[in-house]
Amino acid sequence: MLIATWIFLAWGQLLAPVTRGQSAHESGCAEYRAGRYAEARAHWEAALREEHADALDRAALLYNIGNAAYRSKRPLEAAGWYTAALRLAPRDEDAWHNLEFARREAGLEPADRGDLTATARRLLTVMTVGEAERVLLAALVVLGLALAWEALRGGVAAKATCWSLAALVLLAAVPWWWQRAHGDDALVFAAQPEGAAFTSEPRADSTLIGRLAPGSQAERIDALPGWVRVRREDGQVGWIEARACVPLSAPFVLEP
Repeated sequence: MLIATWIFLAWGQLLAPVTRGQSAHESGCAEYRAGRYAEARAHWEAALREEHADALDRAALLYNIGNAAYRSKRPLEAAGWYTAALRLAPRDEDAWHNLEFARREAGLEPADRGDLTATARRLLTVMTVGEAERVLLAALVVLGLALAWEALRGGVAAKATCWSLAALVLLAAVPWWWQRAHGDDALVFAAQPEGAAFTSEPRADSTLIGRLAPGSQAERIDALPGWVRVRREDGQVGWIEARACVPLSAPFVLEP
């Protein structure tokens, strides 16, 4: 009886985080349907803080927050949340559609301009880091089997198959390498129409270095309550207010 009680309590502890996360998500959906977008966002942010949420759960929450931001007449911020969602679920067509729509409303260039560079980047980021790794491992396993076949049986067909699979492995290694190099970058998205003030210290009265252009991205280095330390593309390091940006990587909810 004691053992059964212990198992029941342990199982309840395992299920409790999932129930809380689902409840926050569902409560946010109810508030959103009622037109209370700020309240919906608060529920979804609470769900994002749950440690149990996987990548697809977080992608859905980020997408929903983007919808709430757009409904609140903040298309630039919405574009940031859709961008964050796509880093976790890069093949989500709804998120891509909403991202391009929000960027157009905010006066930004399309995320996918349709040129060669944009197309190559879209292909390199069509998978997450984990997916790219699994595809590469599968290609290596198949190549290993083909090499074993060629070693045992020989023949032109076996050699041709091995060379073809070797080329496939090299092809699969490219997105894997790219994702390993860039997929986990900690970035923020400048989400205010006037840009994000770039200061020397995390204080409102500190020296203004410049601004992050609306819709631009910067590397997140550190964070303090209400502030984020970032590195711009030109290498300069400074601080921006947390409310002026959207995190594109976890943690997605910054301390106010």
